[in-house]
Amino acid sequence: MRCEDNYISKSFVIKAAKRIHEAGGCDATDEYSKGYDDAVTLALNILLEETGYVIEDILDYGEDE
Repeated sequence: MRCEDNYISKSFVIKAAKRIHEAGGCDATDEYSKGYDDAVTLALNILLEETGYVIEDILDYGEDE
């Protein structure tokens, strides 16, 4: 996954982001569930901002397999 120069492959980043995205989405109305979804969204947004990928990259991952 990591090379000697600390490079992380695109597929590794996208796969991790997809797993984060799938961890959320409970869309419940109670306060805990809303907080959980907000935290997952924040984590995903941080990863996307830091890597330059967009949500479409994540949503499309694995569909061609």
